[in-house]
Amino acid sequence: MAQKEAQEIPVADSGIAFADTLIKWIRKKKLETPATFFLEMHRPLMPLAYPAAVLCGTFVAPFFGPDYYEKIEALRDPATLDQMLDRLAGRGPGGESGAQPKDVHP
Repeated sequence: MAQKEAQEIPVADSGIAFADTLIKWIRKKKLETPATFFLEMHRPLMPLAYPAAVLCGTFVAPFFGPDYYEKIEALRDPATLDQMLDRLAGRGPGGESGAQPKDVHP
């Protein structure tokens, strides 16, 4: 029974984990700036993102796998967008920006 409990991941964590995977892919492809513009541009539509994803789920879910509804769970929370933007900018947990502070010697 302990093994079953260890395998269960809370739904919200699964959505954030998917967002982290997406951010790693964006960083690997060096698309941080276009991704930031895209997310900021669609900020007013965020309240509609989750209902739209559920509505289109019947058609889109086969392309994203059987855990599609767990992946889109992160869209429920409006703070997720801010977390993703912070991680893209390198300010969030696990965000390593390429910029290093310069050493200033007096």
